[in-house]
Amino acid sequence: MPLIEFQCGKCGLKFEELKSVSVDTAACISCGGLSDRLMSAFSSVVAGGSPNETVDMSIGRLANQKWQNVYDRQSKRRGDKKLQSFDLPKAKDGKYMPVMALGDKKVVEGRKEYVGALQEHRKNRIEKGMGQFREMGAF
Repeated sequence: MPLIEFQCGKCGLKFEELKSVSVDTAACISCGGLSDRLMSAFSSVVAGGSPNETVDMSIGRLANQKWQNVYDRQSKRRGDKKLQSFDLPKAKDGKYMPVMALGDKKVVEGRKEYVGALQEHRKNRIEKGMGQFREMGAF
């Protein structure tokens, strides 16, 4: 049952009561006079929810249903295809190789050159007594 707002015609008191949607009048809680139903500024109805189900539970249930629909559509679109996984490259000793070792010879050399320049830059800033990323300095 919803919370309905009423106003007493005799004393003017505004109050709320849990009443059926079809009820248009109620007895005033103060003077017992006839109170008319007001148009509420806010109302909330949760469709399909049971009396013991909170609004959060109903919203969560509906959200789970919608996400399940998304997953179902994605699996239909993929058909029998499975998500691909990629294997990280391994060295001869069976350990994984670092990202720095990936790519052709030119790419690997470019990475090593960049890392070397960055390390040199950091070393120069420390020697000058400049903190990293705190003060301006030439690269």
